[in-house]
Amino acid sequence: MSVRALTYLFRSSFVQMKPDPRDLTVSKGDAVKTSVLSRARNLPILFLTIASLAIITNAQIPDRNINMVSGTLLPGGDPYLQRQNEPSIAVSSRNPLNLLAGANDYRTVDLPGLPDDQETGDAWLGIFRSKDGGLTWRSTLLPGYPQDTSPEGLASPNKGFQGAADATVRPGTNGLFYYSGIVFNRDAKNLGQIFVARFIDNNNSETQDTIQYLDTHVIQGGTAGQFIDKPWLGVDIPRQGAGQCQVGTQSFPAGNVYLAQSIFLGTDANNNPHTAIMFARSTDCGVTWTTTKISESFKWNQGTNVAINPTNGAIYVTWRQFKTVNAPDSIVFVKSTDGGKSFTKGTTVAIITPFDQKTTPYSFRTSTFPTMAVDGSGRAYIAWA
Repeated sequence: MSVRALTYLFRSSFVQMKPDPRDLTVSKGDAVKTSVLSRARNLPILFLTIASLAIITNAQIPDRNINMVSGTLLPGGDPYLQRQNEPSIAVSSRNPLNLLAGANDYRTVDLPGLPDDQETGDAWLGIFRSKDGGLTWRSTLLPGYPQDTSPEGLASPNKGFQGAADATVRPGTNGLFYYSGIVFNRDAKNLGQIFVARFIDNNNSETQDTIQYLDTHVIQGGTAGQFIDKPWLGVDIPRQGAGQCQVGTQSFPAGNVYLAQSIFLGTDANNNPHTAIMFARSTDCGVTWTTTKISESFKWNQGTNVAINPTNGAIYVTWRQFKTVNAPDSIVFVKSTDGGKSFTKGTTVAIITPFDQKTTPYSFRTSTFPTMAVDGSGRAYIAWA
């Protein structure tokens, strides 16, 4: 698979499948044991059973791939067919046809206008919008990239950094979107920061793009001695006691926003590697944030993932612990039942044999990180490679 293929939207449609005869075994067996009269009485029940089977056996199949990178003029297009990878996507809570996605985006490598007359730039983060359920797309770059001279770009707290990465996009209430990532410099000081950019779907036009960029807020800064990495967002619905959000003239109840990330306090695997897992929460739709430490008892941690129990708002955070001296490769899990104010002690879910590989002439770099979801009954599921 090409790197660009990772940014293609995986759309789905439905097809009628033939029921598996094994699914009808119980109904058929019951029918054999009953009399003609009882079979007649059971016809409505059998009909409902067969009807429900028809619904269950509707299977999803992939539709055609659609390139999310359109246009031939920079920065709203990608004429040099640069790379985009590690995508994240969200559906508007105001209109399910309106979509917002983000990804690492290398079109800035070829974009002229770099500071200090540099020849090539670093990667940044792309924005991808669709208003027809993913059939067509428009793309550009998140405000603040080095060549950005727009009012939004100059006002962004990310302005002045060389590169950006690690997009996570999540929908909020009343059309809000939250877009998290990291920005950084590749120099001795290694300065960087984690941010959350906000967008809103005004859903006020049939033909024009209705997703509006609002602003960007910094969550936490990093240095060479405290490198921050791999943030992950989770967004809840408004619950009892929720405050109000104000976006322009729009006012609506706030759903809490949560973000987890790693801070590396030592990156040498043979010399006391040390990583803290941090957690930030916002109760006013991403305007202000408070940050706490989830765990520092595990040695070398990365790849946080956040999920929320839909029934009661409990927060689950999982991450990967990398193998070090006296610490195996494993998946770790914590839980909060008070809106992220406190968390349980980290628990090892599993000791794993991960699928990891380095970049070589024949392979691309990959590390096993967990992903997580919670069903309607509050059961959490964690998966990894």
